[in-house]
Amino acid sequence: MKILLKTFFLMALLPFILLLVNSTEAAASLADDPAKLEAFMDGVIYSQMDDNNIVGVTLAVVQDGEIILSKGYGYADRENRIPVDPAETLFRPGSTSKLLTWTAVMQLVEQDVIDLDADVNEYLDFKIPDRLYGRGDFGDPGPVTMRHLLTHTPGFEDRGEGLFVLDPEEMESLESYLKNSIPARVFPPGEVMAYSNYGTTLAGYIVERVSGISFDEYVDRNIYEPLEMERSTFRQPLPDDLEPYMAEGYNFFNGTYYQGSFEYISALPAGSMSSTAEDMANFMIAHLQEGRYEEARILEESTAREMHSRQFSQHPQQDGMTFGFIEQSINNRRVINHGGNTFLFATGCYLVPEENVGLFISYSGGLGWEREFLFTAFMDRYYPAHEADELVPPEGSRERAAAFMGEYHPNRANFTSMEKLFGLLSGARVDVDQDGYLLVNLLGYNQHFVEVEPGVYERRYDQGTDLAKKIVFVEDSAGRMMMCAEGPVFTYTRAPWYGSGITAGLLAGSNLLLVLTAIAGWIYASAGRVIRKEKRSAPKPALAARLVTAIYGLFLLIFFAGLVGIVADIDPAFGVPRIFLEEPAGLETVLTLPYIIAAAAAAMFVFTILAWIKKYWTAGARIHYTVLALSSLGIAWLMLYVNLL
Repeated sequence: MKILLKTFFLMALLPFILLLVNSTEAAASLADDPAKLEAFMDGVIYSQMDDNNIVGVTLAVVQDGEIILSKGYGYADRENRIPVDPAETLFRPGSTSKLLTWTAVMQLVEQDVIDLDADVNEYLDFKIPDRLYGRGDFGDPGPVTMRHLLTHTPGFEDRGEGLFVLDPEEMESLESYLKNSIPARVFPPGEVMAYSNYGTTLAGYIVERVSGISFDEYVDRNIYEPLEMERSTFRQPLPDDLEPYMAEGYNFFNGTYYQGSFEYISALPAGSMSSTAEDMANFMIAHLQEGRYEEARILEESTAREMHSRQFSQHPQQDGMTFGFIEQSINNRRVINHGGNTFLFATGCYLVPEENVGLFISYSGGLGWEREFLFTAFMDRYYPAHEADELVPPEGSRERAAAFMGEYHPNRANFTSMEKLFGLLSGARVDVDQDGYLLVNLLGYNQHFVEVEPGVYERRYDQGTDLAKKIVFVEDSAGRMMMCAEGPVFTYTRAPWYGSGITAGLLAGSNLLLVLTAIAGWIYASAGRVIRKEKRSAPKPALAARLVTAIYGLFLLIFFAGLVGIVADIDPAFGVPRIFLEEPAGLETVLTLPYIIAAAAAAMFVFTILAWIKKYWTAGARIHYTVLALSSLGIAWLMLYVNLL
């Protein structure tokens, strides 16, 4: 009987024993058999390069203080067939640069020259506003602190204008950029994670002011030198000794590769670094070893541990922010990471502290998300999780999910300039199906989620994309519903019905239809009178009403055509509308049209009142004109809402 019980017990434990053995073998093979690791990476990366027209890739993998794989793929210079060298070729890691900025900040926190909880205005020679935009006079919301900057919770709006320039003559100094681009404060500090390039740039400027040397020089002395990162710099243009090693950036557009020029980033501490994979490997090793690289130390152990610990989360059930790193749970392991994109390069830096493993990857060209799929494949291969059962919606989930339905706009958005228009175009949609699955369209991907507790949803096991694994819904201090997808990086607030993209589209479409049908009807009626040789004509105010409507319709069509033309004018080398890089020709003219349109809409409303008083046209025609005038006022309001007026 004892033998039978022991056999049963061992059989029950067998799956867990096999999982442990497989996990141990996988972890060991990562360091003990680099050839297998290289073969695996080759398979994934070459497939990505073929599928997504990627020109060059640089890669480094570290474990236990050693570089176990560094490799270049493709070309640093496609025309001259210069291959990527992970030790020599510089890539632009974009926002991954922020990790260096946050490390610099923590060095100064460690030295007691920066207080995490002091008002940042104490360190500045200008003032961050003390009022929240759009919240009324609720008093001072409290100071923005370095703790808020480190966790992307200062509550700043996002601004894209002037962030990237192609001409070095147009690039402002760090001080000038910060003083001329102060964003509005739109959330109370410490409440909402809204990713902020300005916040990181502000932190870099504080590093400069308290250290007494320029930001790039500080990083040279205190991070690059001790970590032997000899081919890394924040400087723009590149120093003469590094410039020949810079990888060219490419974009594949309409069947052709286009080479882009050097991207100058005004928010220097937030994304201007150029570096090699092996330099970044040294940086990863230092952080995995709690601040130590060989005999050098850039952070004390306690400081590094604090920097790597969770400091903010929108919900206890969700990943959060450390001081600079973004948390992510993959296969039951905690990953701290930071990605970064320029228009030409896409980069990811991932640390798995419990495995003492780090991976750095940067692409020239592609779609921008390849890094996420590569790292997920790496984790599935070397640190897999046991297969989970498919989640099924619990009873009553459909009714509970109805409270979260609607259109959500990103909190990382602009609220005070015409850039607000892009918020209408980048919303997420939340619906629920008959079976209780939450349907979420996020960044163009449709995903199904299942309720695991009220307000907390996990991705269905059988879905193919790993864009978001968990979504939570919380209310902010103003009572607005927020959706937080995949930790704190993507946070959204539910749009009011009047501010949704659907409402804007319906309003614009119906208004254009009303204008066109009105004008067509008037032309038809006038033609009929000519054919019938009728000499009766409408009163002058009625004719003026029609003329104003024609002017309104003409300028509205020109405005919409101008906007479409601007957005559709893609720079083939960078793969984005030229408006992101420079002011397009005709933009000023297009931006004057909303004022003419609004004036014409107001005049149409006045003529509507006259038409009912004087009984112009038939009752049906008056009703049609009234609806047209009201919808035209709606268009004027919409333009005001997105700051075009």
